[in-house]
Amino acid sequence: MKTKKITQFMLVAAALALALPARADTMSVPSKEKAAFTFDVPSDWKPTGSTEDESVEATAPGNHAYLIAWMVTAADEKSLGKDLEATLKDAMKSVDADVKQHELDQNGSHFYVFSGSGVDKRAGNKVKFLVGIFDAGGDKAGIVYADYDADAPAGTMDVLEGILKTIKVAKK
Repeated sequence: MKTKKITQFMLVAAALALALPARADTMSVPSKEKAAFTFDVPSDWKPTGSTEDESVEATAPGNHAYLIAWMVTAADEKSLGKDLEATLKDAMKSVDADVKQHELDQNGSHFYVFSGSGVDKRAGNKVKFLVGIFDAGGDKAGIVYADYDADAPAGTMDVLEGILKTIKVAKK
């Protein structure tokens, strides 16, 4: 009888552990004090923030994935296109021609998402990337850039998409 209760308890405990999300760290852009938007990164990632350029970044364990977020003044579509171009030029040695774009709505915001692949400028290896651009309030646009190694562990893309799904624009 005692063994049966212990087994039942273990099954319930295991089910609860799997149902609860893993602990995450909330990142605020441009800063915690003046957050225009926030997102969560897994607790085993290495997050850092820069008050100088008002950006935050995080790196996955083993450096297989990287994410950086910042804001720009959102003048119009043409200037945002130039920002996207500059972002990719800064991060990528070359970009493959297969860049795809789609739009989505989440957490009350509209996102323009670009994805593709290319060669990382710093490491020189093949990577896949995602760039999300969205209204961050006022005259600002939020930009989140993420890339991951082509040979990264299988769940890396799911983790990055999970991070992007946590983006929340602060209510003003």
